[in-house]
Amino acid sequence: MLAAVLVAVALVVSQTGNILRSLANANPDLMRIGPIADAVGATIGDRPDTPAGTDPTVVDFSIATGASSSDIINDLVARELVTDKVAFTWLLVTGGGIDKLEAGVHQLNRTMTPREVAAALVAPGTPLGNGVPVVLRVGLRIEQIDAYLQTLPLDNLDPEQFYILASTPPDSLRQKFPWLSVIPAGRSLEGFLGSGAFSVDPSIDAEGMIELLLGAWQNSPSYALIAQAQQSGKDFYQAVTLASIVEHEAALDSEMPLIAGVYQNRIDGLLPTHLLNADPTIIYAKDTMILREQHISQWPDYEFWTLHDINGVGNFEPTEDLASFQTYHSRNLPDWPICSPGTAAIAAALSPNTADGYLYFVAKRDGSNTHAFARTLAEHQANIRLYWGDGATAEPTPSEGATP
Repeated sequence: MLAAVLVAVALVVSQTGNILRSLANANPDLMRIGPIADAVGATIGDRPDTPAGTDPTVVDFSIATGASSSDIINDLVARELVTDKVAFTWLLVTGGGIDKLEAGVHQLNRTMTPREVAAALVAPGTPLGNGVPVVLRVGLRIEQIDAYLQTLPLDNLDPEQFYILASTPPDSLRQKFPWLSVIPAGRSLEGFLGSGAFSVDPSIDAEGMIELLLGAWQNSPSYALIAQAQQSGKDFYQAVTLASIVEHEAALDSEMPLIAGVYQNRIDGLLPTHLLNADPTIIYAKDTMILREQHISQWPDYEFWTLHDINGVGNFEPTEDLASFQTYHSRNLPDWPICSPGTAAIAAALSPNTADGYLYFVAKRDGSNTHAFARTLAEHQANIRLYWGDGATAEPTPSEGATP
């Protein structure tokens, strides 16, 4: 009897540990909670001492004054200076450095382990000087970036000129950054303004800011994916377009290949409609139509990326030039990206996981930030009932976003 009880207790402890580690994988910031950090520490092994890569090139990594630890960590991951987000966060939490990351410029490289990166970032960096901190996260569209820049003390930056340059990049910009040839003529820079933390000269103008952001994208790991796409015969612009949708659907980098795979399976005709049925593209079209009616000075007060003012995504009617973004009616990918995706999303779009033939996914709504995937509509509807309740139903769509 005692043996049976001990086995049962051990099983409960093991299951609890698995749950806590799953929570940490879904949201590393939860490791601030002692039991979750302990559960991760019990199985983390040598991950804190495993380098991100083999490239010894020195990278200047800037931390802006007031930047949150989550923004800093996400920027490290986006630039592939840290590839194990959980191990790095665990080191910061258990070492007391999670809220002690020092503002300034830090010199890092991709041969450094998470432990070495953590130690470097809690040491004083080179002062940023009198620069204005600019922090851009992944997933922003051009108008959001413009709106954010208007809130900063950049008196020489004309937001209207910034928007014009981003919307209709001149030939001089394409000549300065030859890789912009991946963007079809007549298209904006949507999808290619990147993310990261920068210290910006207060006197910077609109052209200077555009060039700074394009230069940062060129120096990011995303740039190398252009060659990968060309070598495999894939259209990089289309990959960025798909990635921009994936960026707004996936909460976890680990799920991006599967979500990209759902959309790729749709595009490939695993269902004959070829419809993406992607809510983010509908929201993008809605926001675009509203923003066009507003003065640019009103954009900082606009609430982006909501379903407000949409009476059913399948019923939404965009203007003719945005028809491709009504992906409940228009087949295949929309005409251009809907935001600037991160490297993980672009990599997923270039190598989508289509092996299981998934056509549907739904958010689990269990705190894990994960999705349940399905091959058939019946399986999908069963997942919705499981995670959203017996009364929930779904149309035959590949994604359900935040709601069933």
